[in-house]
Amino acid sequence: MKVELIESVDEFIAVSTAFRAADPLRTIVIGSVSLAVATGRTTYDDYHWWIVRDDDEVVGVAMRTSPFKMIIAPMPIDAARALGRSVGQNDDALPGLAGSRDMVNAFVEGYVESKSAGSRRALAEERRDLLYELEELVTPDVEGRGRPARAGEIDVLTEMFAQFWREVEGAPLSPADARNGVKKSVTDGRLFCWEMDGDIVAIAGHAPIITTEEVTIGRVGPVFTPPEFRRRGFGGAVTAYVTRHLIEKGARVMLFTDAANPMSNGIYQAIGYRLVDEVIQTHFA
Repeated sequence: MKVELIESVDEFIAVSTAFRAADPLRTIVIGSVSLAVATGRTTYDDYHWWIVRDDDEVVGVAMRTSPFKMIIAPMPIDAARALGRSVGQNDDALPGLAGSRDMVNAFVEGYVESKSAGSRRALAEERRDLLYELEELVTPDVEGRGRPARAGEIDVLTEMFAQFWREVEGAPLSPADARNGVKKSVTDGRLFCWEMDGDIVAIAGHAPIITTEEVTIGRVGPVFTPPEFRRRGFGGAVTAYVTRHLIEKGARVMLFTDAANPMSNGIYQAIGYRLVDEVIQTHFA
């Protein structure tokens, strides 16, 4: 196995295209983030783009955009171990890992073999996320209506997004970051509301649509219903609304959800999503 740390995001995208197209759901985050960086839509503190080859064939990819965790795509176990050994030599300060349990375990084996200072840190699991793909959309019968978010609603949407972030991440998001994220999503037409009696009772968005070779993927998220409006079907209704929007764009539709949240998992299954995989989020002490 040969592991390469690539400096150019454009080169990484070109080299990894066929690999990502073969498994578009499990590589969607790597694809969307790398394209956002390449187009200047998003910037980070630092970048690490990884390719693993067996002879000349690309058999694995991974990335780390500082200050966030390293994301590992599915690959052979030997490739994940080789990646871990190389990261110990070239990116020993990584804060954590995200990927399937087999990938994370194999990576850590290689990382420990590198005998780097960072590899002596303990690894703790933060949460498990489930990856769902739409099988057949079932539109729920719920009072109210779906519609695109409006520029005049950015303040109230920012507060809702900040609430969502506190619930999911367990930490506050700065007002500036929350507002910038909401403003970008509204401007791009990627944020939607469920409205009842003039009130916004739920919101849902989607990531930029990604086309890799001939495969087009739309990823739903975030989805948030304020506590006072929960258990009335609004979250499922707004998710179905965004899902329909992505279907009309010609996309296969998928989403991630917290494995520990039975309510959200039940909602997504009820509107036609099927479980594909599990991803664990971990951090080094």
